Amino acid sequence: MKILYFDIDGTILRGDEGEVKTALGAGAFEVAIRDAGIERLVCVGNFGAIASGMKVLEIEYDTLGVLFRLCGGAFRDEAWLRARTIVIDDPQRRADHIDFTGDWWYADDLAPYYLRQSGRAELLERHLGGRILTPEPSGDGRDVLEWLRRSAG
Repeated sequence: MKILYFDIDGTILRGDEGEVKTALGAGAFEVAIRDAGIERLVCVGNFGAIASGMKVLEIEYDTLGVLFRLCGGAFRDEAWLRARTIVIDDPQRRADHIDFTGDWWYADDLAPYYLRQSGRAELLERHLGGRILTPEPSGDGRDVLEWLRRSAG
């Protein structure tokens, strides 16, 4: 099963501005994911800690609904997103949640930091530009779409 591990800020959203990268809007990110044959999504971003905190406070919180809205139109089909997405609750250890034995793909502008932090610098060196994308945080998202296209091959 092909799995995409992804961050939100800097990958789908431009920096910390909270706006979807223009090339990823109108559902383009979802279309590219589908075209790449990705079957499972794992959100490894800081959003997971927020969602986890809401649950600890016993606040009713629709994690996947909020994720869908937070991504500002990068996804078009909420039911599709809900059926294949999980959100990790410990983003500070996000690289530890990646199953490196499977067909993994990882998009995160902070991937080098988190992979080194978890003692996986050799994976970064071996797979950067392949299975690992460090998108331009303030870019328009074309790098993300191109990477997903390449991953389909």
